Amino acid sequence: MSILIISEPTGSLANLLLKSDVNSLICVTPNDVHLRSVPSGVISGINISCPQQIKIRVPEIKEHLLKAYPLIDRWVNSSQSISTSVGLLLEYTVSLIQIIGNHPPRVAILETGAPHHLFTYCLDVALNYLGIKTYYLYGNVFDGRCLVVEGIEKKTVIRISNYSAESVITEYIKKIKNNVTYTPEDSTRSISPFLHQSSLYAVHLHLRHLIAKFRRRLIGCRLPEVSSKINLKLPLFGFFDAVKIFRAHKKYKKLLITQEHFQVSQIQPDDIVYVGHMLPEATSFPEAHNYPDEIDVLIDLKNRFPDSNVYYREHPAIGIFSEFGYVHFQGIHKCSAFYQQLGSLGVGLVPPSMHISKIRDQGCLFATKTGRVAVENSILGIPTILYGFPFYGIDLPLTFHINNLPSKSTVQHIKDLVASILDPDLAVKKSLTEMFSGSIENPAMGLGVPNPTARPAFEISFLRLVKRLCIENEPLSDLGKK
Repeated sequence: MSILIISEPTGSLANLLLKSDVNSLICVTPNDVHLRSVPSGVISGINISCPQQIKIRVPEIKEHLLKAYPLIDRWVNSSQSISTSVGLLLEYTVSLIQIIGNHPPRVAILETGAPHHLFTYCLDVALNYLGIKTYYLYGNVFDGRCLVVEGIEKKTVIRISNYSAESVITEYIKKIKNNVTYTPEDSTRSISPFLHQSSLYAVHLHLRHLIAKFRRRLIGCRLPEVSSKINLKLPLFGFFDAVKIFRAHKKYKKLLITQEHFQVSQIQPDDIVYVGHMLPEATSFPEAHNYPDEIDVLIDLKNRFPDSNVYYREHPAIGIFSEFGYVHFQGIHKCSAFYQQLGSLGVGLVPPSMHISKIRDQGCLFATKTGRVAVENSILGIPTILYGFPFYGIDLPLTFHINNLPSKSTVQHIKDLVASILDPDLAVKKSLTEMFSGSIENPAMGLGVPNPTARPAFEISFLRLVKRLCIENEPLSDLGKK
């Protein structure tokens, strides 16, 4: 039995798996691809044999890679052309297809919530191209545990523990109902600290990252040159690139100040407020892969609901430049050009300082890609349109996924669809409890501070997950022989 993971080939997880029924692993890391088996040890990079030439359909692969432009914006220095970047992504993806296709795993279980880095996105494209079932371990904010979901769109949720989320969900619903100005604790931890709001500190962090990268490169120069690795070689942001992005971000924040006079009474019951996201983040791409930009959603809303005014409410996290040692580059998207485009589209701008509760009082319809605002709205009996595939799923009561709506609609039509739901909080409780029960321990994913003490229990749960999935994914003929 073979599986694919994102892990070092000699790490504790790999060692544990190979002591079980797993006899070989494909281990993908940012720096290389490794094949480890019990008899042969570790083989890496171009030394992995690929006797069979897997058929490559370039247009099909590039169709998916071209969708990754938000990740190219986020991770690649703008001095390199998009064409060159896409070409490098194609080369890397094809290399993955050849290796994985010659050593096909039963399943892939990826220790990341979503493929928000270029190497993980290419890996996801390769796995889908080969038809290999892929599961992501998604750290959620309700209880800090990991959901096991199939694919980026979270087609199914795998439950492998006796954990019940009922008490956590019940407490969360109580907070929403009892406090109209409720703000989640994890949001407060991210937005409130002074250092997170400082562009100078973000510059300091980025400079530290660059120095660390330079040191690694310097050490590498002293070692024998290794050209056998299979990885992505892309130019990252330099110091002055980061400074330019931070300046654009600060200019946009100043423009937002001019909107502080906004009167909430302008929003009418038949209007729509799109609650924006912090960009670039996984919650916009790849989790909303068909609508990764804010403008994508706004144009769709204006055309789909021609009788309504559309408003954009900026995310409160626009005030931060970093969090927990991680640098954000919001100025790539949130800049003066974005501000001007809102005006040209005729979209009203609601400042982030206006609490969402004041907007709810206007009785309007809401839209989001994957935001938690949809959960809060549903608890309070307010409908929300979803443009992505959020961690709480697309079947949450009182939400409507954009794929299931007609090309033309009205706000009243959406409201009529939920008018018969008399106890929305109970319906939401049932849905979320079912969604988040059966999850596993989370060592770090999606959390501001890693939890190393959860690692041993997580790896035991990972092993149980492997056994569960590999039995489920065996051919029916094989299952019948057991």
